[in-house]
Amino acid sequence: MVKRFHSALAHRLGQNLAHYRRCARLTQEQLAEAIRLDVTTVSRYETGATLPSLVTLEAISTLLRIPIANLLTEEKFPCSDEGEQLLVLLESLSSNERSAMMEMLTTLGSFLRKQRHIQDDFPE
Repeated sequence: MVKRFHSALAHRLGQNLAHYRRCARLTQEQLAEAIRLDVTTVSRYETGATLPSLVTLEAISTLLRIPIANLLTEEKFPCSDEGEQLLVLLESLSSNERSAMMEMLTTLGSFLRKQRHIQDDFPE
């Protein structure tokens, strides 16, 4: 029983790792170099042959800019160039500036959704 769970977890983590690595437009070699691993180790993670340590998971999630939970979940989140651009933009701001930016984006998102609903209700 434990072995099956381990295998399912390793397989899921491997698929997610490959997915998010590709989202970040990194090769296995680039990922391995960035977190100081052998490329065969990254390959073994992605094929589900072995599981990384928690320290390695943290390094991977930091490099890929995703929560560790995204590597373990059954749900894959889509790649988003816009999301990556927002992350880069937000990282360059102070804490207060990030809060203000998030407020503005939330307000703008609400406004745009309302506009879309109005257009849906009254098509031209």
